[in-house]
Amino acid sequence: MEHAVVSAAEGAIHTLLGKLGAILVQEAQLLGSVQVELQYLKDELESMTAFLQDLAERNEHRKQVKIWMKQVRELAYDVEDCIDEFKHHLGDSRGVVSKINRYSGNHFIFGAAGNSVAYDTPTSLLNYDVRITALFPERKQLVGVEARQGNLLQWLMDKHLQKLRVISIFGFGGLGKTTLAMTTYQSLATNGSFQCQAFVTVSQRFDVKVLIRDILLQIIQPVHQQGHRASAEVGESSEEGMLKGIETWGVGELASMLRQKLENKRYLIVLDDIWSIAAWEAFRFSLPDSNNGSRVLVTTRIRTVAHSCCLHEYDQAYEIEPLTNYESRDLFFKRIFGSSVNCPENLQEISEKILGKCGGAPLAIVSIAGLLASKLVHSKDQWEKIYGSLGTELETSPSLERLKKILELSYNHLPYHLKTCFLYLSIYPEDHNIRRKSVLRRWVAERFVTEKRGLSVFEVAESYFDEFINRSIIQPVEISFTGKVKTFQVHDVMLEIIVTKSIEENFITLVGEQYTLVPQEKIRRLSVHSGGVRDIGNLDALKTLAEVEFTQSTSHCISELGKLSRLKKLGVMMFVDDDNSWESLTFALGNLSGNLCSLLLWRPDGAMNLDSLDALSRPPMFMESINFRGQLRKLPKWIPLLSNLTELTLRATELSDKEDLKVLAQLPSLLYLRLHHSAYIENEFVIAASEFPCLKLLAIHLAIPIAWKARFHKGALPRLEKLELSLFQGTSIQEISGIEFLRNLKDVVICACPSNAMRRIVQSLKVYASNNFDKPTVIFKEKQWEPAQSSTDPPLDHRGNPFDHPF
Repeated sequence: MEHAVVSAAEGAIHTLLGKLGAILVQEAQLLGSVQVELQYLKDELESMTAFLQDLAERNEHRKQVKIWMKQVRELAYDVEDCIDEFKHHLGDSRGVVSKINRYSGNHFIFGAAGNSVAYDTPTSLLNYDVRITALFPERKQLVGVEARQGNLLQWLMDKHLQKLRVISIFGFGGLGKTTLAMTTYQSLATNGSFQCQAFVTVSQRFDVKVLIRDILLQIIQPVHQQGHRASAEVGESSEEGMLKGIETWGVGELASMLRQKLENKRYLIVLDDIWSIAAWEAFRFSLPDSNNGSRVLVTTRIRTVAHSCCLHEYDQAYEIEPLTNYESRDLFFKRIFGSSVNCPENLQEISEKILGKCGGAPLAIVSIAGLLASKLVHSKDQWEKIYGSLGTELETSPSLERLKKILELSYNHLPYHLKTCFLYLSIYPEDHNIRRKSVLRRWVAERFVTEKRGLSVFEVAESYFDEFINRSIIQPVEISFTGKVKTFQVHDVMLEIIVTKSIEENFITLVGEQYTLVPQEKIRRLSVHSGGVRDIGNLDALKTLAEVEFTQSTSHCISELGKLSRLKKLGVMMFVDDDNSWESLTFALGNLSGNLCSLLLWRPDGAMNLDSLDALSRPPMFMESINFRGQLRKLPKWIPLLSNLTELTLRATELSDKEDLKVLAQLPSLLYLRLHHSAYIENEFVIAASEFPCLKLLAIHLAIPIAWKARFHKGALPRLEKLELSLFQGTSIQEISGIEFLRNLKDVVICACPSNAMRRIVQSLKVYASNNFDKPTVIFKEKQWEPAQSSTDPPLDHRGNPFDHPF
């Protein structure tokens, strides 16, 4: 778990450094002694960050160093809590100063770094390649290889292409890339298709000299010819004489000799397990193209490496596919029962669940099948227990050691700044479709991502995400028509590994399903999964519950929300539609009304229960932000009472009563109003004088196939600064008038499909804007919307997000 300790500790300090820097810059009037202490902490923590990054490059650490890194992480969390409290009480900071002094006095932990690293040497003298069994596959036990060899053999044996062709196999760790490459290599070694062949494993850390020397020895003294030494003794002796003293040769001499030996020969070289473009570059200049049908076969987990190896149009990058359900069952049952037809009927259902967790990865299937086969008795209860505790089994079972080490290679190879972001994905439950944009925002909020020169913080976060896709350690689920990943999953077995790392290092605390709330230390991040909601009412100090999903009619669990008396922010997704569940939610909201400031209520697959919402006993008078998503038809009766409401987002609510717009227009504190995707379906949008007195942003996304008209009377929207209009395909704007009356308006942005009618609207807006005293900017953004599935609604995914517009 060394890498988890390093990444978690480094991530904690990175977050803290951002907050300390912000305070020191923004709060120039700090008490002198406090500012000195804060600056001291910042300097010390910067040194710690550099030191932890150095540690991340190592594979193993002594126990003392691991303990020290854990202490650093916990200290960073404590200091961050203190800084948050300091910011909250700034101006009356006497109660916090002593805490800051106490933490800055903990320099004995920092000072231990130098002593610890001096003695930090690897504790294990045994170093072996955990992929070794893939290099010697037993053909009788293989499943699905022949089906995947077809294209490979065709590309390798193509007599019409005489140029040197590079073929790369890439995909997630454990999918069988090495096994496929080796079986293909072996099948070609026996039919004389190539004059010489060599197979070498590159791996993450490699020695070019050793690998080139290995290739030379294989092509000069082929393994399959070693038994016939007598017949070629003279020839081989001369070859071996040329390699005399090869151990002392430099890279240049070895590369030159390799080119010489391969020149004018039809050869096959397999470079297995390449992790970087630099590794490929180290070899490719030693591989001549004699225009005689030579081939190079590469395996890698990293997409960009695979494509970098294939520079020519005739090269081939092949993404290996997981086993099909049929192939998975065949391999699984053969390993346990000797035949795919011998599985007892009572184990069929749990077998499917276990195979679902394996995700078609042969290594996972074989490893877990080996674990189950080692049990003397095959009972459903025992298999259920192993299925529910796979994370523990990965840590303790020798049968799963190889699987764990193979998958950990992908994690350990991540740069230090990506490890914390990847660990964060352990907050999501198994088989959960994770929204990419939600994850990016969370990374940014946690300060795992910082700006780089020329890139915004969100662009950096995007690059981090793209790197995970590139490394094949997350699996895209839903792709937008523009090619962007919308939702994704983490492979179940990989998720077990990062969950184990995160829990052991107190990076997260999980509640529900197979997890129990028995934290050994302070809770830093809490993720509540299915089954844990029933006890959530015990978290009476909780202030933010950003997202809780109810997928079953469990009114008791929903009522538990009402016990969170200090809750200020709540997000609820209601996949249920029965009256009891909605009444329980309304009851809970009534109990929370005294503190609740932010509410997200989402009904992805139907209509909200307006009768229940209307029956709210105590309106949330301190509410500042509301986000309603799902069919509502009419605003709840208590909305006009929300005098503190500053932000309102409505999506697919289908409001049609003009009185609802009047209600919103009278809210005295409303600053931001977003009407997304059929939120308000009346074709006329009229704002009278004095309405929306404080509004700064008005964003409207039109989705109904009618000609929309907007009219702003003189004196309306006196503080509006930005107007955003987005149009789905089939919608249009007939008229927008009154722009010249919006005296504080700075920007008008229209996003729509280009058309002559739209260009006329934009031109007329520019004319109106020119008559506005502040001369607002009118911007037209061309957008090709994905065709709608319905004449009344844009396409929405299972969470209510439009398929083609950012959340």
